[in-house]
Amino acid sequence: MSSNKPPCPDLRCADPHSYLPASSQEQVQMVVEVGLVAALLDDQVPKEELATLVKAIRMLPGMRDLTDDDVNALLARAGDRTRKGDAWLCEVRRGLTLPTLRRVAFRLAALFCAWDGVIDDKEQGYLNWLAKTFEFSDEETASLFAEATGQIGTVSAHAEGADAHPDRPSDTP
Repeated sequence: MSSNKPPCPDLRCADPHSYLPASSQEQVQMVVEVGLVAALLDDQVPKEELATLVKAIRMLPGMRDLTDDDVNALLARAGDRTRKGDAWLCEVRRGLTLPTLRRVAFRLAALFCAWDGVIDDKEQGYLNWLAKTFEFSDEETASLFAEATGQIGTVSAHAEGADAHPDRPSDTP
């Protein structure tokens, strides 16, 4: 954390030396949250998109045998947590550390941002922020985007605006 930036509003992150690492299960939950925010950036989640999100959740480690009620509770919890805005963004930045889960989270976000065939400015900003936060190279970002969407995209960890926060997740769920 650079000294010229204000501390994160999340007290766990205000002092990087006192940060509590996220468990593997908490990191899987963050993957769900990253995907949910991406799905909600268009302000609507069509039935087919929601079904794909649920299917993707059940493919995550430890989530295979979830009942529909469990999935609904998980999505509700994810929605509640993402409403924390900057604090949630900080938790993702500092808590989602497993490289494999970072890649899964980015692919999930890319899939839902591109769902309607258009990546708007909010979605582009979110994907750019994730790529920069997860420290992906431009090549890795492009590869993950293509794997998720089948499209060649313009998402970049080094794009203008990648330093800025994406539209606050608290505005989307």
